Amino acid sequence: MTPSNPPPGPNPAPAPRENPGYGNGYGYSSQNSSDFARTWHALLERAWVVVLTTAVLLGVGYAYLRSAPVLYSSTATIQAEDDQPNILRMQAVQRQDIQAVDYLQTVAQSLTSRPLLERVAETNQLWTDPRFITAPQNATNRGWVLNAFEKFWPSPPLAPAPATNHARMLNALGKMVQVKLRRGTRLIDITVTHRDPELTEVIANSIYTAYLSARAERADTSIGQVNDSLSKEAERLRTKLEQSVNALQTYKEKAKAASLDDTQNTVVTKLKELSTKATEAKSVRISKETEYAQILNLGTNIEALMTVPAVAGDPTVLALQASLTRAENDFAGLGKRYKEKHPKYIQATTQIAELRGSVTNAVFNAVKTFKAGLDSAKAAELALDQAMQTQEAAALDLSKLAIQYGVLAREVESDRVLYDAVLKGMKEAWVTKETQQGGVIRLVEPAHLPELPVSPRKTAIMAMSGLAGIFLGVLIVMGLRVADTSIKTVDEAETILGLSVFSVVPNMRGLKNGDSRVVVSEDAGSEAAEAFRTLRTSFTMLGRAEERRVFLFTSAMPSEGKTFCSINYAASLAQLGRKTLLIDADLRRPAVEANLLGRQTSSAGITDYLTGQKKIDQVVQPTKVANLFFIAGGSMATNPAELLAKDGLTALIQNALQDYDRVVIDSAPINAVSDTLLMCKNVQTVCLVVRASYTSSRYVFRCVQLLQSAEASLAGIVLNRMPQRRRAGYGAYYDYQHHGKYGKNGVYGKH
Repeated sequence: MTPSNPPPGPNPAPAPRENPGYGNGYGYSSQNSSDFARTWHALLERAWVVVLTTAVLLGVGYAYLRSAPVLYSSTATIQAEDDQPNILRMQAVQRQDIQAVDYLQTVAQSLTSRPLLERVAETNQLWTDPRFITAPQNATNRGWVLNAFEKFWPSPPLAPAPATNHARMLNALGKMVQVKLRRGTRLIDITVTHRDPELTEVIANSIYTAYLSARAERADTSIGQVNDSLSKEAERLRTKLEQSVNALQTYKEKAKAASLDDTQNTVVTKLKELSTKATEAKSVRISKETEYAQILNLGTNIEALMTVPAVAGDPTVLALQASLTRAENDFAGLGKRYKEKHPKYIQATTQIAELRGSVTNAVFNAVKTFKAGLDSAKAAELALDQAMQTQEAAALDLSKLAIQYGVLAREVESDRVLYDAVLKGMKEAWVTKETQQGGVIRLVEPAHLPELPVSPRKTAIMAMSGLAGIFLGVLIVMGLRVADTSIKTVDEAETILGLSVFSVVPNMRGLKNGDSRVVVSEDAGSEAAEAFRTLRTSFTMLGRAEERRVFLFTSAMPSEGKTFCSINYAASLAQLGRKTLLIDADLRRPAVEANLLGRQTSSAGITDYLTGQKKIDQVVQPTKVANLFFIAGGSMATNPAELLAKDGLTALIQNALQDYDRVVIDSAPINAVSDTLLMCKNVQTVCLVVRASYTSSRYVFRCVQLLQSAEASLAGIVLNRMPQRRRAGYGAYYDYQHHGKYGKNGVYGKH
């Protein structure tokens, strides 16, 4: 191979954008039209944060629900009626306009007045009810932490409140009760909220009852006197009614006739039933006699008798007739096959004769059976006639006893009517007393026992917790997005740095920091191998091959994968048949030898060459990949920067280009040390390796500026270890693996 001349001077690197706009967290202008898409994919990338915050807040909501007091609510609805009729011809009281708002508000305020609440407490004995006195009086205002504390360390029950504490308990009762006037109606809702559902129902209904009792106590004195007089008259009439009823009952017992009452008269009912049954029995007897007369007229004519329904419907006749028909059908078939003297023919003839005789006997038996049924019908008719005559005699005797019974019954009915009239008058007097208080208050809907609590609202709280968790998660993701300045996509890299991205290497599972694999040979069909072949093709398009023979791979920070990229790029060149030399120029942390051989040896390397201890052929080592050779870091150098600053590296590259087609150099991170900047003048192509979603754009931007200052021939960028989840979202990486007939081994065969 003809030795080539030393490489020409480096091409200047393009200048990065001076104002990358770090303020938005990604290093590009906020006016970028794809900002919304990046924000959306940032949410998709950190969806686990949203899920975690949602789960945490849902857990907080669940803990609150477990510790919050469970409150029940029961509502009784009343209505202020405007119907005030004259009762007992009394002078009509002056009507008030109960539709007026002031009147309705007065009623509503009266329902929560202190005297009324005292009446409710006394009626339901709330002073000593443990359901009322042991529950926290301000349960609706207690914190859920305190409730949770009391759940595990409950306080002892309170003793029944003495009289001095009635005021406090009345205040608590007032807080439990809420009275609300429905706008535009005369309906008033009385709502009671408490921990005990039964107590809410009792108190809500008791408020209405107590209000009516208070109104009754304020009734007019004259109406009360009328009510007392009616009560005495009602008592007298009730006594007289009892005497009349007892006299009527004594007569019934003396006469031994329980059927005198129309509602209990079983004699007449039984007589009607017997008459109906006798008529039916007579109809059945006449029908049977008619049919039997027809049978007698037919005599012994079997065929004619079988046309009579009573005979033809006999089960035995039907069965024998069916058997005879089958036998005759079978005989018709035998007659075609056998002659008259054949045993089977004779047997079939005999069987048919026997069946015909059996049919005849069955017909005569059916006639006898029908005659027996006719006799039974006559006997039943006679028995029913006799029973009906007996029942008619009993009915006549009952009619004689009913005369005196009617007199006593009418007296009872008269006393009952008078007693009912007095009771009605008492109710009318009570209604009149209510109307004199300024209107009638009636119960529209009583309070019912609540089945479900009204607080805490589990669905609403859990929904709010979930929404708050989603909102907080999105807020955290947006905060992380602002704080995250790493380069995530091809667009971001090219926008920030003004450089082309030659290839995107996907993140490989199981590959840790500092580890490298020759994926272009070990896994030639993988996406990573295809990425390095793409990088190789991209570099060939930069210019003439004679001017692009020396390549240098570097990075802004450690752990970005520059060694991995330099090894695989060198291997991809070797696969094309180009004899390639890989030089480990990272004298601080050499890693090429350990990654290619699987171990770190004490063999000579570049430091030994630069110090003059070894020649180039003594430091070059072969690899498992054909056409690929490498120079290790060699002995530890105490002054790597000074070694690289000398002209020994230039001589090394010139000597290598005489025997090798391509030279690939793995150098140190630029922001960490200045070693790489000293080598830039000796290479024709500098490739910057950036780890996607890891390295801050500020560090990469500064690295590009340093390379620019060193007049390095910076060709472009390789985005390394691109997360798999970003490939479809940003369009920065495309899944174009081998499919079809190449799907199993790929175009490179088995590997």
